[in-house]
Amino acid sequence: MNKIPLWTNRRKKDGDYEGFRDKWKQQISHEEGFGQYLLSRQKIDLGQLSRALGEQKETGARLGEILVRHKALTLEQLLLELGGYLGVTKVDLTQVDIDPKVASLLSEQAACRYGAIPVGLKDRILQVAMFDPGNHHYVENIRILTGFEVEPLLADEAQVVTAIKKYLTVEKSIAELSGQDEQECKGIGRINTLDSEEGNDAPTIQLVDFLLRDAIMLGASDVHWEPGKTVMRVRYRIDGKLETKRSFPLGVARNVLARIKIMSGMDVAERRLPQDGRSSFMVGAKTIDLRISSLPTVHGEKIVIRILDQDTAQRSLQSLGMSRGVEQSIQRLIKEPHGIILVVGPTGSGKTTTLYALLRELVSEQLNLVSIEDPVEYQLPGVVSVQVQPKIGLTFAQGLRSILRQDPDVIMIGEIRDEETARIAIAAALTGHLVLSTLHTNTAAEAFTRLLDMGIEPYLVAAVLRGVLSQRLVRRLCEQCKEPWHLDPLEKDAMDLPESVRQVFRAKGCPKCRGTGYSGRIGIHELLLYHQDIKDLVLEGQSSGAIEEKAIAKGMIPLRRDGYNKVRQGLTSLEEIWYSTSGIMR
Repeated sequence: MNKIPLWTNRRKKDGDYEGFRDKWKQQISHEEGFGQYLLSRQKIDLGQLSRALGEQKETGARLGEILVRHKALTLEQLLLELGGYLGVTKVDLTQVDIDPKVASLLSEQAACRYGAIPVGLKDRILQVAMFDPGNHHYVENIRILTGFEVEPLLADEAQVVTAIKKYLTVEKSIAELSGQDEQECKGIGRINTLDSEEGNDAPTIQLVDFLLRDAIMLGASDVHWEPGKTVMRVRYRIDGKLETKRSFPLGVARNVLARIKIMSGMDVAERRLPQDGRSSFMVGAKTIDLRISSLPTVHGEKIVIRILDQDTAQRSLQSLGMSRGVEQSIQRLIKEPHGIILVVGPTGSGKTTTLYALLRELVSEQLNLVSIEDPVEYQLPGVVSVQVQPKIGLTFAQGLRSILRQDPDVIMIGEIRDEETARIAIAAALTGHLVLSTLHTNTAAEAFTRLLDMGIEPYLVAAVLRGVLSQRLVRRLCEQCKEPWHLDPLEKDAMDLPESVRQVFRAKGCPKCRGTGYSGRIGIHELLLYHQDIKDLVLEGQSSGAIEEKAIAKGMIPLRRDGYNKVRQGLTSLEEIWYSTSGIMR
């Protein structure tokens, strides 16, 4: 391969490189020059520049990094201005489909050294994304290493690092794993023959670590590793929706599954029965707990990793998206000395997070707080947690009986699943304890009929229940790209909006939200407060519909109505509310 010197003028007839070196040299200057450039464009003031330059001399950090840290510029503004200053094109690597063969033109070691990754090749010009494209020594070294003329592009440093791991570290690991025992990996049965040695090689460890770190950084709640007939796919659940991220040949899958089972303490040789395990994972200085479950399928074992961020257990009631009225009412309820407070909703509606937020409000030196769960997802300081273990006879019911002998003030039950557990919870509430728990029902009113269906007498339900909170999680609109949406007459009628409200917002999609139009989630709630009129209906054995009508007449805001209020506030979209409350009439 003939190497063409950087910024050469030898191919003037093509017009590709003419004057490129001279132009580039003119653009290269000290960071003081960039500071003056920002000053001339009135992006920063003299005081901000002086302070940043002073800090730069002390710490050696880059000027732009300092300005962003001190909020003189946003990261997006910095990249835009730096690109203009250097005369290079800015590239968003989250929107670029990089060919692994092009990326591999630069070794992983060199890519890390120069903070660069090749992203495109055309007419012997190699486009290289860099977070420091102004360093002409780096550009020259990349030209020498690759043998191609180099066109530097400006990219965010975090995106460059992620791309290096994805296209060099991970792709290299996949290639190495795919080449191991290639003949043995043919056919669909080989994935079921796991060996403890297969999960301990460096490529497998790098691959699993990258995917877990990637999932955590994207805010995923679960990672699904799903073997198929010919490949294994990896899917992340982000904001409640599954997204396919990678696919691997079965030879790679075999090693990956072995690695996950090893790190979670599972039996690698056991592949006929489901298994559960736990592990932890470091991301920077932060420890993330992982709950891991395996399930035998016709094509091998499927593994799901639940990502348990301890920050979730530290969330306050204010951060859950409750309306002011609901939050104030809940605060009053949890200050009562005894009774039962229920949080209801389908699986994945955030019930456990809400229970932990309630417990955080109650943590005190004067109170004995005990929780019994299956499994214990988070450990909250000031709360004694008990793990249900049915295999040895420690069920919810048995655990509750023992907890009542431990002088508790507040008991949190992960879920009331059967009549026995419900009766013990009611007995605890009747004897002066505050009980917090969950039920799987669609609406708050249905919680009463659910307890009655379990066989609990109406007078017991009427005696102990203090309130029922029903909730759902809906996706938040991305603040960067949400766009106005003018409502049609049917939509306005459905939302019962005043004439002054003519538009809301809807999802659009941008690089910040990975094109989904949403970023994060928020709760919608309905709180049914238990008062005499509701008690009378329960004692009469009335339906959940009658109970709900009476609660609304007494001021309860229905779940869907609370969702509409959040649509009006620009927090979510109509589509999210309709989807999350499907099957609910009000």
